[in-house]
Amino acid sequence: MRIVTLLVILFLVNCAYAQVNVSGKITNEFGVGVADANILILEDSSGTVTSEEGNFLLKFKVPGRFALQITHLQYKTKIIQFKVESSANPLLEVKLVEQQKLLEELEVVSKESSVIAVNKVRINTTNLQLSPVPFQDISNIIATLPSVTSNNELSTAYSVRGGSYDENLVLVNGIPVYRPFLVRSGQEEGLSFINTDLISTVDFSAGGWSVEYDDKMASVLAASYKRPKEFAGSAMLSLLGAKAHVEGKLGDKVSYLAGIRHKRSGYLLNTLNVEGDYQPKFTDFQTFWNVNITDKTSLEALVAYANNNYRVVPTASTTSFGTFNKELRLSVAFDGQQHMEYQTYQAALKLNHSFSSKLSWKTLVSAANYYESESIDLEGGYRLCDVDKNIGSDTFDECISLRGIGTLYNYSRNQLKALLIDAESSLTYSINRSQTISGGVSFARQIFKDYLNEYELIDSAGYVNVEKSILGENNIAANLFKGFVQHSINHDEWSWLYGVRINHNTLNNHTLVSPRLLIGYHPLAMQNLSINFGAGLYQQQPFYKEYRNIDGSVLTNIKGQSAVHLNLGMEYSIHWWNRPFVFTSEVYTKLLWNQIPYIIENIRQQYFPQYSANARSVGFEARLGGEFIPGTESWFSLGIMSAEEKIIGLDENYIRRPTDQRLKLAFVFEDHIPGDPSLRVNLSFQYGSGLPVSPPNGLAQRSSFGGDNYNRLDIGFSKIFEFNEKVFKSFRLGVEINNLLGNRNAVSYSWIKDVNNQYFAVPNYLTGRLFNVVLSTRF
Repeated sequence: MRIVTLLVILFLVNCAYAQVNVSGKITNEFGVGVADANILILEDSSGTVTSEEGNFLLKFKVPGRFALQITHLQYKTKIIQFKVESSANPLLEVKLVEQQKLLEELEVVSKESSVIAVNKVRINTTNLQLSPVPFQDISNIIATLPSVTSNNELSTAYSVRGGSYDENLVLVNGIPVYRPFLVRSGQEEGLSFINTDLISTVDFSAGGWSVEYDDKMASVLAASYKRPKEFAGSAMLSLLGAKAHVEGKLGDKVSYLAGIRHKRSGYLLNTLNVEGDYQPKFTDFQTFWNVNITDKTSLEALVAYANNNYRVVPTASTTSFGTFNKELRLSVAFDGQQHMEYQTYQAALKLNHSFSSKLSWKTLVSAANYYESESIDLEGGYRLCDVDKNIGSDTFDECISLRGIGTLYNYSRNQLKALLIDAESSLTYSINRSQTISGGVSFARQIFKDYLNEYELIDSAGYVNVEKSILGENNIAANLFKGFVQHSINHDEWSWLYGVRINHNTLNNHTLVSPRLLIGYHPLAMQNLSINFGAGLYQQQPFYKEYRNIDGSVLTNIKGQSAVHLNLGMEYSIHWWNRPFVFTSEVYTKLLWNQIPYIIENIRQQYFPQYSANARSVGFEARLGGEFIPGTESWFSLGIMSAEEKIIGLDENYIRRPTDQRLKLAFVFEDHIPGDPSLRVNLSFQYGSGLPVSPPNGLAQRSSFGGDNYNRLDIGFSKIFEFNEKVFKSFRLGVEINNLLGNRNAVSYSWIKDVNNQYFAVPNYLTGRLFNVVLSTRF
């Protein structure tokens, strides 16, 4: 026993003697200590974090040569080699070089997706592949951000800070893309244009961006497609559809991407409260090529095709609403069908050229063709009754008194053809290390041919009411001439970006001038803090839907919509448990005028261009993201907002806008089994307070009622098998439960009259709980 004790003591003494301490300091280029820098000893993966003054202490068991990796969000990663002596080691001093930035997060020389704005969110593409929400669409991730309102899991449409669905700019490698124009409900939609298998980065900004981005008032979503260096691919199959992609290089100068997606949402739509034969089919194909013609010149090409064919033959629906003690029930029997088809063809070329290390030039041309049609012949006989909620009654949960009975008839034969051409050319010149000037001109031609023939009839009391009747044919064309110039100045702690944008529309003959200013402050004494401010004018020329009145006629003398953005944002980098976290917050206000009023039914926006409105929006947002679990990325979002408007000559006071969501809570969370990251759990949660509801009595009573709140929790379980084979890299088996809690979320309301001519708002519910199985592989 004494021998064992002696051996233990000798071992501990030897370990204590062999341990060598090395102290050091991390500084920036100005000699100021860098706090919260992460230091990793590559040989054994141990490490530490620097103090507020940049000091650190490392402990080595034995002398020798070691490699250190120093990382920090604001500085370039650095790896150094050094030798540890048995004693008397000198102070280890390391100097980090700051990453070249304009307004924190925003690189001056960057890929297309690096949005220059007061605050932006860069979306990790890994989250898209494991997200448990239906179809893994990019809009599902966007919906979890604090700025975004999207109370419809079936739709790719979203509103930002009280704006409409048509105020969001979407770019792919700088090429503008659009949503279908005639689509009226989320269940008719396909997928968003952006193919998540092809992207390398995605940036989103909800306000305060620079003048180089096109004229939209609410947000910018910019995606960059990959430039692969080797052959790879992926495939996915689920109960809701399938997709696949390949990527690679041809020689040293040509890289390619190609992806196909197929969505069959009939299984999902069968959870709706409307029974019927759903036959929705969506297929799209995209390919992206990059050719390095010379060391200074490259050519990009994007070709895309999408076909969305939606057909449904409804049979019946039963909707119960109200309270438990006073429940109403609407029963409808249908005869007829709905058939919608949306086809999109788009092709684009983009040329990039560097004249020198200081001067670069890019130019692009894009053309998109849209062919859309709606065919509806649908009749429904309905019955509205009171439900017996007396538990002891023989007629419990049955209709006991009739409130209304009648028929509905919807007819539609609508066709739309659109040709959208965009051309742009811009130059960027680096005056010196701290100053850059850029400018560009662009041209857009928009041609729409629209044939409208639709009406709705209601027979509820022995006579027929024509609720809506539209008959017309519109052919309009608009030419838009645009240009911008901006100047950036980047110093040690301060950065400025100012510029002006101009836009002239030949259809309404209006010219819009939009100056903007962005200021960034990054104190040298607090490297983990950045404060950004933005002020500017954001103006948007009318698009085709804004010109079209409720009766189908077109009013062309419509002014461009205008808004002043005032944004103050803060970003703070934190190290918890030796892992990086980022906390961002922003306060903002938007003052708007020349607004075109609109109402929303499901996702269909009906504009009233004969009116003009003033509006205002104010809010606070916060987001905390990082590695709550090592090797994963999660975030929590909070948004508080008020968005109001007042129609000139109609409203005496400000009322809620159709997209006024007062409170937004969301999170995306990923976890894995301790010690086995191949077993993963992904959660996605959204809560949104109810949006305003408008009765069918015109604009005067719009937003009179508050709709139901939106609650949704999706969960996914995955087992990932990694392979060392040359053919297959990994295989994933996933099980998902969409809408885990089975919440009945209302997307819109149908207004039904009883025998006393009283209206009742009957909710149209979204999808229920759904089980899905996902198989995917990477090769």
